[in-house]
Amino acid sequence: MKILSCYIAGFGKFTNRSFTFSDLTVIKEDNGWGKTTLAAFIRCMLFGMEAGRGKAVEDNDRAHYAPWQGGTYGGTLTFVCGGGQYRVERVFGKT
Repeated sequence: MKILSCYIAGFGKFTNRSFTFSDLTVIKEDNGWGKTTLAAFIRCMLFGMEAGRGKAVEDNDRAHYAPWQGGTYGGTLTFVCGGGQYRVERVFGKT
């Protein structure tokens, strides 16, 4: 599988952001840029997000990655796998 691109409508600190990936993409940015948030977005787009459990933000991905600016919570992810190209679109809710 190869990830081609993603669009984040709203996820954590990212709002209305697009990323394009090449054969080898290295993300080297300062602390606080959003590298972990971007990785969490890709994981959630591929595998979904469990229902929020507990009120502690550090134990609840839905609360932790809710869009800081409000608005749509989700986006799209485009990838190739097994010769086909696929696009996943997800919008997450509070539960």
